[in-house]
Amino acid sequence: MSESTYIGHVSTPLERASIALGTLLLSACPATAPVPSTALPPPIRPVAETVDQRGGLAIADDPFGDHAQRVVYLDQNWSPFETLWFYFADQGSTLLPYATLVHLEQPDSMAKFIAPANMARYRFLTQKRTPNNPDALPVGFARHSVKGGEDMVGLTCAGCHTGQFVYDGNAIRVDGAPALIDLYGFLAGIEAAMTATLADEAKLERFAAATEAKDTATARASLQRDLTWLRDYISTSTSSTAPGLGRVDAIGLIFNQVIRMTSGSQNSLDPNAPTSYPLLWDAPRHDYVQWTGFSSNAEAGSLGRNTGEVIGVFGDVDVVKYDTEEAAQAGYASSVQGHELVAMEESLRSLTSPQWPDTILPAVDSALAKQGAAIYTETCAGCHAPIVRDDPRRSVVAQVYGVDKVGTDPLAATNLVTARAPTGKLEGAWRADGQAGHYGATESVNTLVSDLVSGALRQNKAAALKAVTNAKLHGQDSSQKQGDYPAATDENPRADMLAYKARPLNGIWAASPYLHNGSVPTLYDLLLPPAERPTTFTVGRWTYDPKKVGYVTEGGPFTFDTRTPGNRNIGHEYGTTLSDADRWALVEYLKTL
Repeated sequence: MSESTYIGHVSTPLERASIALGTLLLSACPATAPVPSTALPPPIRPVAETVDQRGGLAIADDPFGDHAQRVVYLDQNWSPFETLWFYFADQGSTLLPYATLVHLEQPDSMAKFIAPANMARYRFLTQKRTPNNPDALPVGFARHSVKGGEDMVGLTCAGCHTGQFVYDGNAIRVDGAPALIDLYGFLAGIEAAMTATLADEAKLERFAAATEAKDTATARASLQRDLTWLRDYISTSTSSTAPGLGRVDAIGLIFNQVIRMTSGSQNSLDPNAPTSYPLLWDAPRHDYVQWTGFSSNAEAGSLGRNTGEVIGVFGDVDVVKYDTEEAAQAGYASSVQGHELVAMEESLRSLTSPQWPDTILPAVDSALAKQGAAIYTETCAGCHAPIVRDDPRRSVVAQVYGVDKVGTDPLAATNLVTARAPTGKLEGAWRADGQAGHYGATESVNTLVSDLVSGALRQNKAAALKAVTNAKLHGQDSSQKQGDYPAATDENPRADMLAYKARPLNGIWAASPYLHNGSVPTLYDLLLPPAERPTTFTVGRWTYDPKKVGYVTEGGPFTFDTRTPGNRNIGHEYGTTLSDADRWALVEYLKTL
């Protein structure tokens, strides 16, 4: 594959909005002395220093047979305090009233819905009580306080980006690794539990008492309101390509939430390009992130990206039509917790990739790995440049390749470029994406996302200024991705998004299944010609296969069919002509990264 045949980038609407906002914020501030590059912000320590464990709860009787007697954490340069804070930090997601999730019963019993055995069924990682998680919620559920209203609960980054692998009775937790959660299954379970509670007077009475509702009639009305919203969300956001476990069309869900807030859920698009949850270590050190490499970390880019993520996981934005640029400076009220998002990004900067735990998994064959290192240098390093995992100044320039070059399933990239929707409330409003004029009746959904993100950030100016300052402090005041991908043009300003990003492979052993859409279960399978890769396999088991490197593929609750559009396991035909002996050598080396 040729390198750097096209170097350069035409900014996206979100980038233009973030850069414009960053420029506005900086121009409004008095001049200050330059901040030395060594003056990094202090680490966040919001959890009491007396906490000496991370609170992981092993499931001895797992519903899918992945039984574990203990939880093991790897050394990734986070203290227990940083881990626990990241697990439960509020980013602004408002899925349900907090009391509803905590006290809702399972449909067919009096057991709580959040009971560990039930949440493990949806592959959420179960926890003991800790000071910042008094109700023992699973990893990634955060309490959101609403001024003058009831507390809400929603998802935070850790829910989708904390992995677990079970081997020989050990549940190995990996911070920043892709999760196996079943988001749609979880939402369907909540719907069933709400429906059962409304249909059973005894259940409803227990629920009303536990949530301290005024009476059962009040509890019924509240529950019915939330159930109506949830049913609408499920019906308008369910994909024609079932994501199963460990995947979701995150961009599609962000798009649909933005559409919901502007023109209504009836205009929702099919989120039919599910992708695996990306790994997070080193993400703040990349100049561009996301599977397609479209999102810049320069200026306020990281905060803009994370604000979009909050919108996608049930954040609220109160969209207002502004006719002029001056009026638009008021921004949009939202649930977005800007300062928490900035702190999360800074915390991730210190997270290192996990090393193969050879005291738990079989030890790496060093002689075989040495053979694999030479193969990696010749076959892989051109796109997946090595990185020193613990270098405090490590940074990554994105290597991005057109879908026609890498050959993998194109749907995630094409949806990103082609999605359009009615502007609804924003029709005729001043454009907040850096372009002149006003919005038409329909626009690219990318443009609508940038409007909501920039509007939310205008009411999070202090956080946005902090994000811009951090980017400059870390040398990310500009971005320049490289590779071989289409150039954006006036006729097709998003053509450069028709691409996928190749990243360094440190910690890749903990990121199965593989390719952006999770269509290849193990590293060994990825080195096979596409025609020889598994056509179908099951997903959802935590048990780890240390030989092929990935989760086991038998006995899982969901069958992955690679013949479905969006699921195809085509492309990435690098290393596929190796001898079988060389494949195994390369797999052995990949364990060491």
